[in-house]
Amino acid sequence: MKALLYAGPLELVVTDLDVPAPAEDEVLVRVAAVGVCGSEVEGFATQSPFRKPPLVMGHEFAGHRVDDGTLVTVNPLVACGDCGNCRRGKTNICDNRSILGIHRAGGFAEYVAVPRANVLPLPAGVSAQRGAFVEPMANAVHAANLVADRLVPNARVGVIGAGMLGIAVLLVLRSRGLTDIHVVDLVEQRLAIAVKAGAGHTGQRLTGTFDVILDTVGTAGTRADSVALLHPGGATVWLGLHAAESDADCRAMIRGEKAVLGSFCYTAAEFAAAVPLVAGVDEDWLELRDLADGVEVFETLMQGPSAHIKTMLLP
Repeated sequence: MKALLYAGPLELVVTDLDVPAPAEDEVLVRVAAVGVCGSEVEGFATQSPFRKPPLVMGHEFAGHRVDDGTLVTVNPLVACGDCGNCRRGKTNICDNRSILGIHRAGGFAEYVAVPRANVLPLPAGVSAQRGAFVEPMANAVHAANLVADRLVPNARVGVIGAGMLGIAVLLVLRSRGLTDIHVVDLVEQRLAIAVKAGAGHTGQRLTGTFDVILDTVGTAGTRADSVALLHPGGATVWLGLHAAESDADCRAMIRGEKAVLGSFCYTAAEFAAAVPLVAGVDEDWLELRDLADGVEVFETLMQGPSAHIKTMLLP
């Protein structure tokens, strides 16, 4: 089968690999669409130890079950079910978790073997491209759930970043009836997409103060803004992983009783809840490329963000 292989430090190749043989508790999926995540581009560019070559990356994907032809989306997070976090229902931070495309082969290939419990059928009329958007949408569902008690109808909410994750957050917030949503990004084309997706206000940087801010970028500066622009008693959710540092004023956090919450992945229930929400994704927001163009796609994305909110590879 054809696959985009992270073969070694700063080495990506399109090559032929054996079709995986699924284990007893797995099914074989023929991949139809797989998103390129910013974390993959950055991890590859910085040679992050989080992803160890040789590896087939790709954790945002949808395809057809080989055994029955059903079009499915795949939850890439595999939890153990036995650790303390799993027993408390926090499977997203399972002590022994593995993630397809990070710890084991993922969707940058024609076929992938996945746990049977991690495949969910897509509703009729939902394309594979929208199905590959379920994973980022699930991240947004989890982030919104962390501050659900604060997302009252009149809440003023800021979203930093109008890439894939920022737009997913916006769609989740809109699905919960919020309207006073401010979305910021440095790329004008992405802001135009945010307006079409229901943003009430857009710009290059948040102004004023907010009840909740969700930072989908994750730089020292965006984290500082996400804290500084909160009302006293407000909350910010950090989803972006761009940098390890933060310039946030910790004294201001204490004096204003401002909450900072990290958000990582999603539970199985949150992943399932994201499935119907992808119907709101406009496929014109996506850039579709052949898997054979994968090396070129990575090289382009390493030079800066795309005007599209998501680039997807089609095996």
